Amino acid sequence: MLLSLFENLIAPKPQPTGLEDDSSLQREFEIEVNGENVPVRILFEQRFNNRVTVNKNGILIRISNRQQKEEQRKNIDNLLKWGKQKLGDKPELMDSLPQRKYVHGEILRVGDYEFVISIFYHDTGKSTAKIFKNNIVLTLPKSLTKDAEANACSYLVAKCLCKFFLPIITERIHELNNRYFRKEIKNITMKHATSFWGHCSRNGNIVISVRLLFATPKVVDYVLIHELSHLVHLDHSPRFWKVVEQVMPDYQNAEKHLKEFSNKYYL
Repeated sequence: MLLSLFENLIAPKPQPTGLEDDSSLQREFEIEVNGENVPVRILFEQRFNNRVTVNKNGILIRISNRQQKEEQRKNIDNLLKWGKQKLGDKPELMDSLPQRKYVHGEILRVGDYEFVISIFYHDTGKSTAKIFKNNIVLTLPKSLTKDAEANACSYLVAKCLCKFFLPIITERIHELNNRYFRKEIKNITMKHATSFWGHCSRNGNIVISVRLLFATPKVVDYVLIHELSHLVHLDHSPRFWKVVEQVMPDYQNAEKHLKEFSNKYYL
């Protein structure tokens, strides 16, 4: 089980500082993919989100050290599984998600909505963001490096979009549930996830990646139906896919779309 690899990666080492105090802390090891040993490097950094890159150099995972160790462990598990699958599906080792470079005044199109990115700077204080009418207003410290600014913008824009679109996604999930499933949903949230499009727990908690909002309504519905089908069958057994097919007979087109264009939807 992949998670067993991380007990030693995350467990405290005989160092003068803890995991969350060392922004340069890293771990390196190898995994086997298609009979080849692939280098894996995990960096724990002062960043807001987590990212994974897959290329000719192997798998590079960047983990926020703002998180608790258990959350780090789960994120590493998910990102490593994603990276391993990517290498298995695409032996040519294609790069994964880039990070968008936001420019003051640019238009960000998300589904049927358009937002104007407005970036302002101040001498001191924290990075903040809000949606005002059709503007996403970002306020950043002048002292940020270019990489830190890009990371902050990505995190803040994603946070704004999650807040804006959560009621819309929630309404659509309940509409589909009432029409096809009639199952109990405990909670619905959105987050900036790069390792999955959606997730449904056995307790009925549904999480949707904000990146999904860049896809077409048909593809969005597929992911929502996929997660709702997990309320019937938690696994990916033939019975599960039968449920998905009953609701969306051409679901495989949406599945194919997400595999082909996953690196086009990013923040």
